[in-house]
Amino acid sequence: MFDDFERRWLPNLDELQREMDRYLQHVTHKKAHVAVFSQRTWQPTLDIYETENSVVVTVDLAGVAERDLELIVTPMTLTLRGERKPRGANNPRRYSVLEIPFGPFERTAQLPAAVNPDGTVATYDAGFLEITMQKMTAAEPYHVAVRIG
Repeated sequence: MFDDFERRWLPNLDELQREMDRYLQHVTHKKAHVAVFSQRTWQPTLDIYETENSVVVTVDLAGVAERDLELIVTPMTLTLRGERKPRGANNPRRYSVLEIPFGPFERTAQLPAAVNPDGTVATYDAGFLEITMQKMTAAEPYHVAVRIG
C-alpha cells in the first residue's frame, strides 16, 4: 500500500519542489530598475567673474521661461528665483531615464565685490542668463552728526 502511495505522490512532490524553488528564486533575486531617476535637487549652475568695473554672473537656465525668473541684487549678494516647468506634462509617458530636474528653485550667491544694485543689467539668450552689475566706486566717507538727547 505504501508503494502505491509513493507512486501517486512522489511525482507531484517533485513538481511542487520545482515550483517552490522557482518562486524562491523569483522572490530573492532583485530585479533591475525599470527607470533611472536623478537624485539632484534643481539648482541652476553659475559662473561668477570680475572685470575692472563690474561683477558678472552667468547662469545656466535651459528650459526656464524668462517670465518665470525673479532677480534680487544687494550690494554683496545676488538671489535668483524661478521655476523650470516640465515639458509636455499633459502627455502620458513612461520614462526609462529621468535626469533633467524641474520645479521651483532659489539660488543665492555671495559677490566678490560690492556692486550698485541700480546699475544691474540682465540679458537672457539661448538658455543663459547673464547679469552684469557695476562695482561700487570708493565713496567719500560720510560723516554722521551725533545728537544729544
